[in-house]
Amino acid sequence: METITTTNTTTTTTMNTTTTGTTNPHSAKRAQDNLSAQQRRKVKSKYKRFDDRHDKPSKSPSSSHAALSAAKHAKAKSRGKRGRQRTQEASGAAVPKAIHLKRAGQSLSSAIHVPYDATDLPHSKPGWIGSRNAKPHSDVEDELNPITLGETGMGPMTYTQEEVDKLVGQRGFLYIPWLGVLTIPIVDSKRRIIVLLGGQPRDSAGWKIVTDGTSRLMDNAAQHLNTSGSDYDHRRAAEPYIPIFRGVSFGGGQESQEPGNLFCNDANRAATDELMAHEYYIRIVGFIMLLMSIYAPRLLARYQKNKADILAWNKELSWNFEKSCFAACTFNFENVVTSVHLDFGNMAAGLCPITALGDFNPDHGGHLILWELKLIIRFPPGSTILIPSSIVNHSNTPIGENETRHSFTQYTAGALFRWAANGNKTDDTFLHTASAEQKAQRAAAAETRWEDGVAYFSTLDELQELYGLDK
Repeated sequence: METITTTNTTTTTTMNTTTTGTTNPHSAKRAQDNLSAQQRRKVKSKYKRFDDRHDKPSKSPSSSHAALSAAKHAKAKSRGKRGRQRTQEASGAAVPKAIHLKRAGQSLSSAIHVPYDATDLPHSKPGWIGSRNAKPHSDVEDELNPITLGETGMGPMTYTQEEVDKLVGQRGFLYIPWLGVLTIPIVDSKRRIIVLLGGQPRDSAGWKIVTDGTSRLMDNAAQHLNTSGSDYDHRRAAEPYIPIFRGVSFGGGQESQEPGNLFCNDANRAATDELMAHEYYIRIVGFIMLLMSIYAPRLLARYQKNKADILAWNKELSWNFEKSCFAACTFNFENVVTSVHLDFGNMAAGLCPITALGDFNPDHGGHLILWELKLIIRFPPGSTILIPSSIVNHSNTPIGENETRHSFTQYTAGALFRWAANGNKTDDTFLHTASAEQKAQRAAAAETRWEDGVAYFSTLDELQELYGLDK
């Protein structure tokens, strides 16, 4: 409200009402005109300031809706980032960069869906490891695997179905012509990521230097190994090759009643120590940990906790790689072609990375066969695939006569998880020393251990929400 005083006249004015103390219409009219001009200037100034801040005020409902959608997307993205950071901090892994998440969004949308439920895969009754006696099987043995492949990350289909059947020795398998570069998840019927075609980092040229160099390192190390004929003859070998095991393990035929370092003679230890200290292997391990942090963050956290528990119990144990969550690794030398097998001693509901190395034609050999999933996958040298090796039978196809195929694998024994869950005790010791309440808790956990373990596999929906990606 404003008050203007003139001779013998007092006028009180609002935007809609004028009251005069005398009847002087000319003075009142001038005052009203003056007030209206002032009010107009104020309104004009108000909108000018608004225009300066926001360009032009929009009255379009669609613009308002777009702004609201953008705000919701930004909020979801921020929430996803905070959740992602909490998950990564819990796992001990670095938070992935924006470019990694962009690639993750592309790869999640290109996932390969298989019509099988991971909970139906073979495992031991306690649920810590795989089933020692499980044989490869399929419910649709003579039918074509009902999977549709996208084009992302794939090369040309170089095999007819008849040639695929001949290559596998069984009908109905699906050939995946993976180029070995882009990351492609393979998900079960519940959209869990149970296999990851890990691929390579973005710098393919630089990565080739790393993996070619790693192959040469293995060629050289093979000349310094101290092995016998029996080292070539083992259950995984379709053709003779040398595996050297390093790291921490428990069970699996070991005589010790507690976790310890895997035995390795002096020559083999020296040769593989040199490999593990080399920058190339450290970079391969770092890339695998990045894949785990993006595509299996909760599973990674579980492995990292087990690592912390085991090393807190015995600080003298030798962990192969400081930044790896896996307790052990195997260097497979020379012409690595495996027969159909399960690595049943590994943690059942887990992932084991396999990195193919060497000089061979991936169109003609070295394919990875996943028997329960009815898949045969092109597996080029320099690329990595993560599989649940304890619960899915797997093998490789032969390579050419003058070709070389090495491989580098990582894993953790299921017995290490059991040891930590028992409070750093064997089952027998736990049962002899535990209270009735502790035994009851352990029995209750055993009832759902397998299902609880499978639940650690991340789902497509979970990751899309975590990273604020469009579904």
